Amino acid sequence: MTWKYRGRSSFLFIIGLLMSGFLVTACGGNSDGDSAASLEKGEVVLSLTDAEGDFEKYEVEIRSIRLTKQNGDIVETLPETTRIDFAQYVEMEEILTTASIPLGRYTEATMVLDYTNADIQVEVGEVSKPAVVQDENGNALGTLEVRVKLDTKRPLVVAPGLIAHLSLDFDLNATHEVDTGLTPPVVTVRPVLIADVNPDFDDLKKHRLRGPLVRVDETEESFQLGIRPFRHRIHRDGRHFGHLKVVTSSETTYEVDGVTGEGREGFKLLAQKPLLTAVIVLGELNVRNRTFKAQEVLAGSSVPGGDLDAVRGSVTARNGDTLTVRGASLIRGEGRTVLHRDVRVLLGEETHVTKQGHHRDESDPLSKDDISVGQGITVFGRITGTETEGLSIDATVGRVRMTYTSIAGTVKGVRTDEGELEMVLSFMNGRPIAIYDFTGTGSSPAAYVVSTRSLGLAEISEGDPVQLRGHVAPFGSAPPDFTAQTVIDVKGVNASMAIHWDPASASPFLSSSEAGLELDLNGVGRLHHVFRSRFATALTPEPAPWVLPKENGRGRYAIRQGRTISVHSDFGNFVNDLNQRLDGDGVLDRLHARGRYTGLNQTMTARRVTVGLQ
Repeated sequence: MTWKYRGRSSFLFIIGLLMSGFLVTACGGNSDGDSAASLEKGEVVLSLTDAEGDFEKYEVEIRSIRLTKQNGDIVETLPETTRIDFAQYVEMEEILTTASIPLGRYTEATMVLDYTNADIQVEVGEVSKPAVVQDENGNALGTLEVRVKLDTKRPLVVAPGLIAHLSLDFDLNATHEVDTGLTPPVVTVRPVLIADVNPDFDDLKKHRLRGPLVRVDETEESFQLGIRPFRHRIHRDGRHFGHLKVVTSSETTYEVDGVTGEGREGFKLLAQKPLLTAVIVLGELNVRNRTFKAQEVLAGSSVPGGDLDAVRGSVTARNGDTLTVRGASLIRGEGRTVLHRDVRVLLGEETHVTKQGHHRDESDPLSKDDISVGQGITVFGRITGTETEGLSIDATVGRVRMTYTSIAGTVKGVRTDEGELEMVLSFMNGRPIAIYDFTGTGSSPAAYVVSTRSLGLAEISEGDPVQLRGHVAPFGSAPPDFTAQTVIDVKGVNASMAIHWDPASASPFLSSSEAGLELDLNGVGRLHHVFRSRFATALTPEPAPWVLPKENGRGRYAIRQGRTISVHSDFGNFVNDLNQRLDGDGVLDRLHARGRYTGLNQTMTARRVTVGLQ
């Protein structure tokens, strides 16, 4: 039996109380500020995210997200059942809905997931395989209700004139184990839902807002969308999950029907579109200031799933004008999405090419020759073929959008004066480098040269693991092979720790206090590792690993025992509760933490910790 850890991921659901100046209307609400009903409710926004890695596809239905008041009243926040693929939301939070909820103190949150027709796929031998999902007792999953008790000292208070914020995290780090040694693979689910009220930390993720254009204000260069998240069809009758107002700036970039622009010129492209045009916005949700600040706007046919079919994935090979895209998501014009291992992309002289972060330059336009191996792309065209015989998308008169690409590997050398580093590639867009064919590119994954321009390299040394984000060089032009927008030294950031004790232990800590947890690795199972951007490091008994709180002791710290999940926002309170349970009849079988890791002394400074007790 081969167990494959899939714990570099979590799903973050954020609910924040916003004022009517930010949200125009809400599901089940009333925008009329003079009505008595509106004075008894506060506005709520709900969003979702997933972290890097894990499942190739994790598509389930969310049937309900409910909040429970202190007096027992239950409030539903989701206007209708929505089917989502959690695996698609790696680097962003999706705005899911807005809703009006009654004023009061809320002490519990419940999410209802339906696995009856779930489509969950994992990577086995570099191939995506459908998985069977079961509970801890080996039973097939149907409807799963996950409930969390909020920190008793920090309930969600919805009150007039105040802005509240509730963060819900369906924690896959602690929820799933995948057995890839079985055919088909088996996913075992022990649900963990974490919550925090008014969190004072940030996972530094962009938000994504999707829906029809319902209003444009050319004077202040703002617009409003009717929220239609994920792959919900945008109805011409205007049905939506609420409204959000979007503000823009001179730095906002636009792509509208394949035409790019920036600032005022880009806004003019959007303003010319009719109402109910499909729009996607990437930006920052600022609850305190009641604004959604747009960094990037896609509209019209630049939104996948519109009039054209679309393919989104990574180029793994190029032969002439034919690309091979691995792990592609196919978004058909009628809204149906499938996942396929390989898809052929046909290019032509009339293929229109754009690039994320690149603005239109008539003197130096992009062409099909700019697309090379490893590049992340979204292709718009017509899909032909079948899922069993193979699929192709004809983009000879279509469009290709080059999206930001993520690469990870080990530094081989640093040339600070030239603004370059050389590395040994391990992953591109989260996929092992072995699946990429670099024939014709001029690149070598064993000596991959990255142009870092003005990005700082002072703290990067030979042998360091790094992750970079940017664009692959045009086909056949390497080296340099890649132009980076960001360089991340992954030794100490974006780390996750996972430890399973087998059998469960009544004394998993050498010491425990509000200062930290000193871990006893005696009796641990196969999983006792730290994961940093796909790099796994086994923890050793000496020196004993530590889990430390953030400097202010604030974060998300959860204890799962039986079917009850209790959450603390203060690390000291979390440790006291945990010790009391261990002094009773509790035994600990797993610990998952996320934060900043220092390998020299095996120390994790955690903003999030989840433990499971039997």
